[in-house]
Amino acid sequence: MIVSNTKPKAVILSGAGLSADSGIKTYRGEDGVYQGMLAEEVMSHRTMMRSPEVIHRFCDDRRVELAKVTPNAAHHMIKRLAERYGNQVIHLTQNIDDLMERAGHETTFHLHGELRVMRSLGNPDIEVDIGFTRYWDGDPQFMAESGFQFRCPQTGKLFRPGVVLFHEQAPLYATLYQVLRSLKQHDTLIIIGTQGVVLDVDRFARQAPCPTVLNNLHDSFDINHNMFDTYLKMRASEAAPQIEEIVIERMEAGRRLASVHRQPGQGRA
Repeated sequence: MIVSNTKPKAVILSGAGLSADSGIKTYRGEDGVYQGMLAEEVMSHRTMMRSPEVIHRFCDDRRVELAKVTPNAAHHMIKRLAERYGNQVIHLTQNIDDLMERAGHETTFHLHGELRVMRSLGNPDIEVDIGFTRYWDGDPQFMAESGFQFRCPQTGKLFRPGVVLFHEQAPLYATLYQVLRSLKQHDTLIIIGTQGVVLDVDRFARQAPCPTVLNNLHDSFDINHNMFDTYLKMRASEAAPQIEEIVIERMEAGRRLASVHRQPGQGRA
């Protein structure tokens, strides 16, 4: 991944709150999809090894539900910014849904994998997109095209959901930290819809050399919103116009500053 050191960037890190207004339940809390259970027990590597049906049925339910929802204003806001500023807008998400892609934005970094993707247990490089179907069992009308519990044609092994489970490494965290380290004074860091339980967004804000924005509907015990320069306590879809305005203002200001500081003979950035 190429990160510009001269052009202003808008780095957007999103969580479940980004998709909540589309009708996708957040994970934690009384109304979350874990229904009061410990996420670390439900979606863990240990559970995958001991009781794979628990994870498969959980993901099958989420995958079928995903077909019923559509992108909201926050997804479209990120897409518009990316259309306007290209790779100067970097979106990394903890979400495993495909709503950014359905909004027309194809370059989101899915830090925790993608729900529609199944990965071979015999060869993790072999992946299959099964769309909004069920893999393990359940209603036959939602069965994957190859049938329930279809096997890898190369290894003969079953597949598993292509998502990062608790106690597993998340390969794209390396990209996240690379992007965060690349932040400069003229950039902007925006955090949308996360409770800060998995990723230490407080630390990200504290270490960022640029203005920071937090958008959460609810306060979180794991996030000190005073660490952020701007706190938008509202739904992501409601905050979208303000976030878009902030990013555009910062981007244009950065462009003007770069133009003023450009020295003769250097050419254009």
